[in-house]
Amino acid sequence: MKLYFVLMAPARPQNVGAAARAMKTMGFDAMRVVASQVHQEDEASWVAHGAQEILANAEAFDTLPEALADMDLVIATTARQRGRYQYYLTPGEIRSQIRAKPSLNKVAILFGCEESGLSNEQLAHADLLSYLPLKVSYPSLNLGQAIMLYAYELSPLLDEAAPVDENSDNSGQVRVLKQKTAEILVEVGVSQDEKLHQWVMDRVPMLPQRDLNMLHLLCKDLMRRLGKLL
Repeated sequence: MKLYFVLMAPARPQNVGAAARAMKTMGFDAMRVVASQVHQEDEASWVAHGAQEILANAEAFDTLPEALADMDLVIATTARQRGRYQYYLTPGEIRSQIRAKPSLNKVAILFGCEESGLSNEQLAHADLLSYLPLKVSYPSLNLGQAIMLYAYELSPLLDEAAPVDENSDNSGQVRVLKQKTAEILVEVGVSQDEKLHQWVMDRVPMLPQRDLNMLHLLCKDLMRRLGKLL
């Protein structure tokens, strides 16, 4: 498993430099930057302080869907709940979720712009949502600080991770299962606005590997049966 830190439209090069330094300190090296080039500015390199290679090797994308297209699981970070009710997991719970899915090859953890965070539209690209349970009412952290906390909590996974196998039959399993499950719900008349649809979509990414495998078989059987009925 390889973890990618994806920065959505970062505004300040110093924050991206601090993010790179935090990543390297905790053993991570994969950064993706969306809709911004601030990681190429001198100020980012100055603050990176020994982690300049992360900035130099950072992958740049114009849009968020492009940056997340090859990910098996996407985790978005947010400081507050937005819109409808969803589960919000702590970094420790996120670590448990990743650990329970050994078939994952590429996992993205998504951070929003320092000034506005992630919009509802951007959060919709995520499979799981996460927050930092802070002790004070003011929920804002510097981007570098937030990445340091997540990197620290997720660093134990580096000692457990198997080599990435992009040709694995289970590659992208969570995202494929979400799509198949959504198709089945539509076929049986459950609209996207209904609570049942939302409940199922929220919980599929939280299933452990054994249950994901069982759901994969169930979806195949249901789609075959539905095809006969239509």
